[in-house]
Amino acid sequence: MSLEQQIKQKSLELGIEACGIIRPEAMLEYGNQLRERMAKIPNGEALYSGFTRFADIKAQLPWAKSIVVAVLNYGHYKLPESIAENYGNCYLVEPRFNHISPERQQEQAMEEFLKSLGLQIETSEFPGITGMRWAAYMAGLGLIRRNNFFYTDHGSWHHIVAWVTDGDMELIETHNQPECPPNCDRCIKACPTKSLSEPYTMNMATCVSFLSVSGSTEPFSDEVCGQMGTHMYGCDACQEACPMNRGKWREEDDFPGLVELSPLLTPEGILEADYSEIEERLTAGLFYIKQRNIWRWKLNAINTLVNSGREDAVGLIRTALNDEYEVVREKAEWGLHRLDKQN
Repeated sequence: MSLEQQIKQKSLELGIEACGIIRPEAMLEYGNQLRERMAKIPNGEALYSGFTRFADIKAQLPWAKSIVVAVLNYGHYKLPESIAENYGNCYLVEPRFNHISPERQQEQAMEEFLKSLGLQIETSEFPGITGMRWAAYMAGLGLIRRNNFFYTDHGSWHHIVAWVTDGDMELIETHNQPECPPNCDRCIKACPTKSLSEPYTMNMATCVSFLSVSGSTEPFSDEVCGQMGTHMYGCDACQEACPMNRGKWREEDDFPGLVELSPLLTPEGILEADYSEIEERLTAGLFYIKQRNIWRWKLNAINTLVNSGREDAVGLIRTALNDEYEVVREKAEWGLHRLDKQN
């Protein structure tokens, strides 16, 4: 059995949704696609130029001969109702750096198998070893849609991993994904901040997912705070609006530890918790907010309460007036002022 077939067979045994192998040269077009995006948005060069290194793999790893790409589906978990509307789905079941995640365990098992074949490998958990969605697309595993997400038969609810290897291999699959419906712009209309301004274009700096983990202490404008709605961490608006995702999320399995963690993930849970608890219980699995900007959790909780219409919002926000971080105290004063104006 060839190396390609051994790898494909192992991926099936592990329950990986799809697996393919491309040559490093397949990523060169990724650089062109990225430059097109940079030209379309304000400050695009500064936002995206760091990703251009993903296009020329051999410049980074001269020994590279192939890239193994695997798609791991996470769209099968039950999401606690108390927090579902406040979080992007993938952010709650994030496999990167989360060693209790079944998808993380699949990834680690695949990596160990590649090593057992005698292959030299290189990978990266974050942000990845290459342009992950483009790599999966070039491997024939699915389609990149107008909202920039990669789709398989299970929609866009998955995590993509890749390993650069010194194996002389290639395994291109064939997907059956239809193109986006003609003239469909539901994802664009659904974007709260219009970060997704046209197909295949996205301004990362104004995306709610990016804003919700920002390390900037500069306050967002009232308009942006309103656009963020009740999103505390991540956003799925463009994916949820997509007709090609309809019925694809299946709430079948419990994600390890999520139910137990959910009380802390509510706005009141965040505001009542001390920073040591937030750091200990959240920064590992929900890693986009780092310890250095751990106060972002409380800023987001206050903003969510302001936009939620909850009757207890004023009392909950007042608890943050004595927070140890000035940026949180100022946000609490802003929140109380906004609620007073609303009433």
